[in-house]
Amino acid sequence: MFYKNDELCLLNYSIIENSLNIKLECLSKQSLEYKDLISNTIKEQKTTQVDKKQSIAKLHALLENQNLECIHGGKVILQSNKGKSFKDNNIPIMLESDLLNSSISACPNTIAGVSVPCSKVANVKGALSQKKVNNEYAILQELISACITDKGFPLKVSFTPTQFKFDHSFDPKEGLVKQSKNQTELKEPIIRLHYKSDRFQKDNLPIYNLLINNERKEQDKALNELNIDLKDLKDIEDINILNQFKQDFSKDYEFKALNLSLDTNLIKLYFIIPKNIAKIHKSAYKEFENKDLGAGYFTQLHEYDKIIKNALEDNKKLNAYHFSFLAPAKMKNLKLQIAKGLDEILEDEDRKQELYVCKFVVVNGIKI
Repeated sequence: MFYKNDELCLLNYSIIENSLNIKLECLSKQSLEYKDLISNTIKEQKTTQVDKKQSIAKLHALLENQNLECIHGGKVILQSNKGKSFKDNNIPIMLESDLLNSSISACPNTIAGVSVPCSKVANVKGALSQKKVNNEYAILQELISACITDKGFPLKVSFTPTQFKFDHSFDPKEGLVKQSKNQTELKEPIIRLHYKSDRFQKDNLPIYNLLINNERKEQDKALNELNIDLKDLKDIEDINILNQFKQDFSKDYEFKALNLSLDTNLIKLYFIIPKNIAKIHKSAYKEFENKDLGAGYFTQLHEYDKIIKNALEDNKKLNAYHFSFLAPAKMKNLKLQIAKGLDEILEDEDRKQELYVCKFVVVNGIKI
């Protein structure tokens, strides 16, 4: 209950059941509007006894005007959409879809002098409230370090108290941060080839046959997905590329290659595979059904990308694409999708299934 600047909290009280022999009603328009948002107001479910091993933490929602950054100092561009109808001093709160895929600008991160900036927010699962607002979960400031950028790094925020607070249960022996990381859900890591005749083309060319490490893969229907075992990936033969990877990454990584031949294109895919699982994924990995796909997601490392014309001496028309990816940790099986149809439809389906797909584009007959 609120009166001017004062706040009163009645523990174990349900306005629906009129518990504690107290009868209260929400009369003001503001009370009715916010009653499901502020943790100190009524609950829409029966009061349950809190286990003695648990505590209730009232955590603060993230606001649109807060200073949110990746750990390197890159600024997250916040724009509230789903949460814009709920405001604290005229500043809207941020909900799950508002923060997910938000752009990150001016990230200074480098690896061995090579720029590897965080460019967007890729995962927010560990920072969500337990209760939904406008059919989505709110982003909680105290758990923001569980949000992950596309380069696998956490976020940080300058804390600001807000009137929108949410109950979050946690085991006090573990603490908030540990549980938030444990809640990070792993989904199938997918990498997808988009094959086009023009870089502005909105749909994709169907692929009926291609060479995978010089072995032909062919069928009557357009290819949709390839599953490739780690043992079928090759060691990197180009000593310059291999030495560059070894210089930029520690001994805790292994380096593999996959060659695809498609029409007049040779596509060289290089995979940098962590040998150890990141702490944020360890707990979820134990329950993950597809352990052979690894823990984490694919990230394209654009600083190593290049396209070489006439790369092969015996075929002057062939263009060679070199694409490098940071792969999921302990990856034993590679799921490579081949895009079919309109990009817009594919991306909409990815959002519905909450999939994080790493996409790369090959343009047939590109002029260099």
